[in-house]
Amino acid sequence: MQITHSSHRFLIYVVAYEAEQHLHDLFERIPYELFNRSDIHFLVSDDASSDNGPNVLKEWLEAHEIYNVTILKNRDNQGYGGNQKIGFRVAVDEGYDCVILLHGDGQYTPELLPEFMNIWKESQPDVILGTRMHSTSSARKGGMPLYKLVGNRILTTFQNWLTGWKLSEYHTGYRAYATKFLASVPFEINTNEFHFDTEILLQAAHVGASVREIEIPTFYGNEVCRVPGLKYAWDVVTATIQFKMHQWGMLCSLKLRNLSTDRYRDKTQAEYSSHALALDLLKKHKSQKVLDLGCGLGHVASQCERSGMEVTGVDCVRPLPETMTEFHSANLETDVLPVSIRDFDAVLLLDVIEHLANPEDFLLSMRNDDRNHPADALQGPEFSDQPQEFESDKTNIEHENDPVEAESNLSQPLLVLSTPNVAFAAIRLNLLMGQFRYAERGILDITHKRLFTRRSLLQMLKVCGYEIERVHGVGVPFAAVMPGRTGRILGWLANLFAKLWPSLFAFQILVECRPRPGVNQVLRDAIRIHEVTSEENASVIIKNLNHTESHGIPE
Repeated sequence: MQITHSSHRFLIYVVAYEAEQHLHDLFERIPYELFNRSDIHFLVSDDASSDNGPNVLKEWLEAHEIYNVTILKNRDNQGYGGNQKIGFRVAVDEGYDCVILLHGDGQYTPELLPEFMNIWKESQPDVILGTRMHSTSSARKGGMPLYKLVGNRILTTFQNWLTGWKLSEYHTGYRAYATKFLASVPFEINTNEFHFDTEILLQAAHVGASVREIEIPTFYGNEVCRVPGLKYAWDVVTATIQFKMHQWGMLCSLKLRNLSTDRYRDKTQAEYSSHALALDLLKKHKSQKVLDLGCGLGHVASQCERSGMEVTGVDCVRPLPETMTEFHSANLETDVLPVSIRDFDAVLLLDVIEHLANPEDFLLSMRNDDRNHPADALQGPEFSDQPQEFESDKTNIEHENDPVEAESNLSQPLLVLSTPNVAFAAIRLNLLMGQFRYAERGILDITHKRLFTRRSLLQMLKVCGYEIERVHGVGVPFAAVMPGRTGRILGWLANLFAKLWPSLFAFQILVECRPRPGVNQVLRDAIRIHEVTSEENASVIIKNLNHTESHGIPE
């Protein structure tokens, strides 16, 4: 018995259904050096077959004294995809490094198992695919029917177009997965049907997994094909379109949700996007000190800094290095704002308020915050035991007759705010058809807590004490998800319609506004016409009381 120790553990998972005539031959072809090794284990899962395949294989294993093989038989049929889930769960839970999928009908050559393992040891890719489509002539010589070859080519071309990959085949059943990758995706909620192989590859594409392809021979023998061709093709096309719609933010699939590493996408370079428009507005207003609330990774802040602005960011997510001058870690939903907006000449609130459960409270607290000027307004001489003199009072008195200067003392920072428009035409059309689908990003981002129309947004800002200066309708940022000429043309058209009819065609609403002074600020900045000390104030009160008593006026 050969025992080989290795730093990597491999699970070779054999899925079988009605394969009594093939399992014996399959194991006869497996390189013998893979048996009885401590770093390799074979798991055979028979999916509730009516034949005697598992028992026949058991007898063969016992006759050859092979011990690193486990045979299971499902009580109920799980389907092709459901059967794979069993082996993948075992591979993850039992600490294997890589699982190799092998079909029990012998269609895929087991002689190449060592090559799969060597490739994984060399570069440890997330996925290894054994492709039969490296050569059309080879596939035909191996017995692949013409209709399957043509269908394979068409589907693969379509999937490459939507995923951005350049694979030669998506529809091979001979593949290997790193268990680290399997643990990172919710493969257990994928379909139990034959397009399970497609869905797990789409998950791999969504997370940017590494993929290697190796050439394998094509072999079609007397095995029974149980794949319903037309239904399978339809399922593959549907799943791939849903994958792309999820990436575009048009729906939210639980199979892909929260897997993307590109959630905080840089939209500053996308023409007609709200972030690009916000940058143009800051430059137009010649902003110097900018507060970026909900700054994310710092894409907008970085562009501001390059334009000569100083940016202070606030977010619970730490930004990329060297994207801003200063950063404060805070949760805008629960924490007190660590800075005052009045220390800045511009404030960015881009795609933030829809994530807050109480945006009205946030806007009010931000506007009324006067922490940088502690109760000075309430500590005037009339409230103090000692006479005090205030430099600010002198300034106010000096400019008492200068309304322009007095107004500048109450100047407020520019607030640039953007949020999705829930009354966008596509949302209205879906509602008309009885559809309301959340997405991973976009208007119906599943993390959004509040939804606004143009009218409800402006009404909220006015009620919360903000003066609206200008409102912009922002079109669908096609350039952010469709790079190239097509994205630019569609973006231009979307932006044109958003300007013409913003309540209907604006994907987002962007507002330029300024907070009106809060009560404390008004009190602090009030021009003091006359002030008296505490002693003077007391004498006046006594004099008034004496005057009241002498005239017999009751209290």
